[in-house]
Amino acid sequence: MLRFVKPGFGTILPEDARAHEEWIAELTAHDYVIEGWHCDLSTGIFSVGEMAQRMHALEHNLCGLLDIIRGYAENHRKIVLTILEEATAAASSFCYCTDIADALSGPLYCIGTSTLDATAATGRMQGVFAFSNVDR
Repeated sequence: MLRFVKPGFGTILPEDARAHEEWIAELTAHDYVIEGWHCDLSTGIFSVGEMAQRMHALEHNLCGLLDIIRGYAENHRKIVLTILEEATAAASSFCYCTDIADALSGPLYCIGTSTLDATAATGRMQGVFAFSNVDR
């Protein structure tokens, strides 16, 4: 397991490319499958990859925030929701770790950034999900 986050932990920082890059580097140094995602903040629609779609038990790769977090361990949902809400309020770098309620595959890591366009009240979140490297 990564040393910087355990299930139920999350952190958010002002937009910090260095922290984001270090978190990604630590994930890639371990045997994790990494898959990108993004969210258009003007619509609240997330676009996730095939593995994340399966892990989150989503019917489609386009979904909303509540669709994503409903499968997380119940005691982690508030933490994740708080982090992602804060990331929509200010340009941020963030990470969290959770367990998927119905999966036996180990923790799910999410590392992301948010950028905001203050003049148009729009923005974007993007990042990666990382999963243990097992057949899914």
